Amino acid sequence: MERTTPHNLEAEQAVLGSVFVEEGSIRTLVDKLDPDDFYKYQHKVIFRAMKDLFTDDVVIDYTTLTSKLETKGMLNDAGGIDYILGLINNVPSIANLVNYINIVKDKSITRRIMEACRKIIDEGFVADDAIEFVDQSEKIIFDIAKERRTADFVSIQQITEEVILKTEAAKDRAGELTGLDTKFDELNRYTNGLQPSELIIIAARPSMGKSAFALNIATNVAKMKERPYVAFFSLEMGSDQLVGRMLSAESKVHSTKIRTGHLDRMEWRQLNLAQETLSKLNILFDDAGTVKITDLRQKCRKLAQEKRLDLVIVDYLQLLSGSRNDVNRVNEVSEISRTLKEMARELKIPVVALSQLSRNVERRDSQVPVMADLRDSGSIEQDADIVIFLYREDYYKKDTPNQNEVDVIISKNRQGATTSEPIKLAFNKSCSYFANRTSGPSNMSIDDVE
Repeated sequence: MERTTPHNLEAEQAVLGSVFVEEGSIRTLVDKLDPDDFYKYQHKVIFRAMKDLFTDDVVIDYTTLTSKLETKGMLNDAGGIDYILGLINNVPSIANLVNYINIVKDKSITRRIMEACRKIIDEGFVADDAIEFVDQSEKIIFDIAKERRTADFVSIQQITEEVILKTEAAKDRAGELTGLDTKFDELNRYTNGLQPSELIIIAARPSMGKSAFALNIATNVAKMKERPYVAFFSLEMGSDQLVGRMLSAESKVHSTKIRTGHLDRMEWRQLNLAQETLSKLNILFDDAGTVKITDLRQKCRKLAQEKRLDLVIVDYLQLLSGSRNDVNRVNEVSEISRTLKEMARELKIPVVALSQLSRNVERRDSQVPVMADLRDSGSIEQDADIVIFLYREDYYKKDTPNQNEVDVIISKNRQGATTSEPIKLAFNKSCSYFANRTSGPSNMSIDDVE
């Protein structure tokens, strides 16, 4: 059976003929189609001439169009006067113009994907780096797919109706979060949970507990009744180290005891219960070490296609590398943060990325971090929807009354408020465990937290 290249001549003729039926239709066509979207050569020629007339602000009819084509010496290429006159007879209904346009566009995109696949096959014969080849191939296909349909402007009436429906749905949920539950009450109050399509940056100096905080968030989210999937990319520690910390946090057994195996009977029981709990969670680890941001995006796309991705956590951003060997670190980090944000929007999931802070923090009288302390690039601040800083006063001031306490500072929040006063969380460093503070004294132990 002979196969033909995907096209629909009737839809192409209906699109071109609509210009003669209704003068204003050309405005819709030039916004949504290009001459190369047409399969038939005559149709490419006709539409290109129509666009030229529209650009020159000339009313398009048989006379002006044929005159334009004659001037360019392309009237015969367009099929001649009889073919052009016959286009009006191929418009079943002007009311279906958008549908005809979509048919033409979809066939065009199918042809472009087929051509891209042929190009990918040719390049595959000479590709040296398989990972780079896969990423470039994916990018070609995704770039074409994004052009599938051009979205029209949406009226404020339609948007307000959608907002009201969401508001009513939130009321019916009786105060439930709209995003993923971190289990940290005050943080949830500011963010309403981790929201789809958002990039959340958690930044701190070393030893502030940001990796432990990220692991706590991963565990808490994975414990939701919907059992979300969490992908945890660790570029600094192995997955066995991370799970060791999670077991310590879940069992409340000192991490040193877990590493050495010096546990009493009760601690072994707590550890076994923690293992049983964590084993049921949908947390996936990748500890491949320093990877390109394109590798990370490719892995996340695969998980999303398998319906196994609801949250991505990256520990930490500065250990990623860009798609090119860029000697300019600022440009490289800018590409990384931008790609993470694009990935969050493309896959419609929250992405949490940990970030280091510059050493400037240590040189100031006050070590409380600010936006300017974000390391390597101002684009991190620009791309992020939420920027959270962690600060431990007891790290810098050994005699502070605020022992075992971490300040969570929300310095940027696109969809909500920032913190005027830090959110206080209890932190048990020996067990890598964060918890909501109770109303007790600030120098609490692990027994004082919820």
